[in-house]
Amino acid sequence: MARPKKDREHKLSKTVVFRLTEGELQKLEHWSVMCGQHLAVMIRQKLFTGKYPKTVLPKVTVDLYAELNRIGVNINQLTKQVNAGRLPISLRAVLDAVEKQQQEIIRHLLDDRG
Repeated sequence: MARPKKDREHKLSKTVVFRLTEGELQKLEHWSVMCGQHLAVMIRQKLFTGKYPKTVLPKVTVDLYAELNRIGVNINQLTKQVNAGRLPISLRAVLDAVEKQQQEIIRHLLDDRG
């Protein structure tokens, strides 16, 4: 079965050419990949709506999620040990830094806008 023909009003038949620097083109291509759309589609949407298309969220694998969860559980267990006085209090700063880094990794995985 053939694809239905578009009426003349909706047919994309006109071309506009404009120049970019290498850096500008790289940025557009990067955004295009993040949005999961062809460069021309993304530029048209930005031009006519003022917004970029929504970015495609990266696939967080079950294994990666499980590993991050195990790390978080270990950090919490160590923090409880420090708070109970069973481990040196100086370990608290290290655990806080690791937990902050874990949260940053999760944020980057869920919001890959760079």
